[in-house]
Amino acid sequence: MNRKYLVDITTREYLCIALKKGQDWVPNNQASLPSFMSSRANKEEDGEGLVTGEFNDNSFFETWIRNGTNFMFR
Repeated sequence: MNRKYLVDITTREYLCIALKKGQDWVPNNQASLPSFMSSRANKEEDGEGLVTGEFNDNSFFETWIRNGTNFMFR
């Protein structure tokens, strides 16, 4: 399954924001999105911030989850 994530590259916290079902993207974890965004400490600094992307489960795990923390379960 493909998912869209927001990842804080400093803290390595991530939040899944959409799931692909068939050809369509379905929003996910929208209730947690405002608190995720407001908890970012380095919002204004250069070189700090969030990355977003579409990943399948295995590639995202290898890139981020192995060393990251899901924002909702930290």
